[in-house]
Amino acid sequence: MNDDEFDELVDDATHAVNDLIPDRYLDSLSPDERSNLLVQINDALTPILRDLIGWEPED
Repeated sequence: MNDDEFDELVDDATHAVNDLIPDRYLDSLSPDERSNLLVQINDALTPILRDLIGWEPED
């Protein structure tokens, strides 16, 4: 898996997790807060997926 494929996997997983959060919790967030939430989800999933698939960044 190359870097772009890994990034796409993480992005897809991030949006999948975000889609599971009920709108009633997201409706009160500003656009910046929503963006920050996506970044936090992405940051949390990256090491989990890296360890799961044994991915190493390309040099």
